[in-house]
Amino acid sequence: MRNPTPKAIVLFLLSVTLSRAAELKPDTLRVWDDYIRIVNADVAERNGGSRSFLSVDESPETRRRLQNRELVITKHDPRRVHQALIHDWLGIMFVPNASLDQVVQVLSSYDRYSEIYKPLIRKTAVIEQAGNAVKLNVVAVQRAFSVTAAVETDEEIITAKLSPNRVCITANAVRLEEIANYGEPSEHAFPEARRPGYVWRALIVQRLEQRDGGVYVELETISLSRAIPVEVRWLIKPLTDDLPRKMLTDILNETRAEVLRSVAGQ
Repeated sequence: MRNPTPKAIVLFLLSVTLSRAAELKPDTLRVWDDYIRIVNADVAERNGGSRSFLSVDESPETRRRLQNRELVITKHDPRRVHQALIHDWLGIMFVPNASLDQVVQVLSSYDRYSEIYKPLIRKTAVIEQAGNAVKLNVVAVQRAFSVTAAVETDEEIITAKLSPNRVCITANAVRLEEIANYGEPSEHAFPEARRPGYVWRALIVQRLEQRDGGVYVELETISLSRAIPVEVRWLIKPLTDDLPRKMLTDILNETRAEVLRSVAGQ
């Protein structure tokens, strides 16, 4: 019998660790709610004009990089709370020669998300829509090594046009289910007591501003997940950095590509 390779051992440890159920504790949820209140206060200040609307205006170096067509991805160190982590990531890009309406049109093309943002987004369906508010059902899937994390959410999306050149979009996951055996005949939602805890809560904030011959797009994602067990933190910690960074990079690149296709077609 052959000895297992180091890679096989790593994959086994990863899959076993992430397949264990993790319980969302009331104390953890209270810390999350407190953190989201801070985020919402920041959004209100930026929307109301008591702070710079875009974070890019607080960093000339970031603006220079964006004008050179770079994507800028930054993160706050994940906050450790009781048996959980809060992840807060910000991705920024500049879309040249585009209008605010063209970017908003792409971001509101919910029926095309599975095409624009594949393979991350697998399915979307508008549940209800009234004025600037939309309730959207979304199925998203990420894979890392031998682990597939599939999540179905109901997102409450609010699009606020603050001025002719500024828009703020918030998407709050008001219902979130993790899916077991995604894509297989036995696919089903994890029972609450047996959820793996890849993501327990999520909020997305997008700020858009048209100026300088194009549109600045800021995408902030905040999520709550299970903590990383100490014995495998050395293994899983890089994933908690690499996966969100790749997701933000892909979403921004795919949004920009779709907007530029729209611009070229007009």
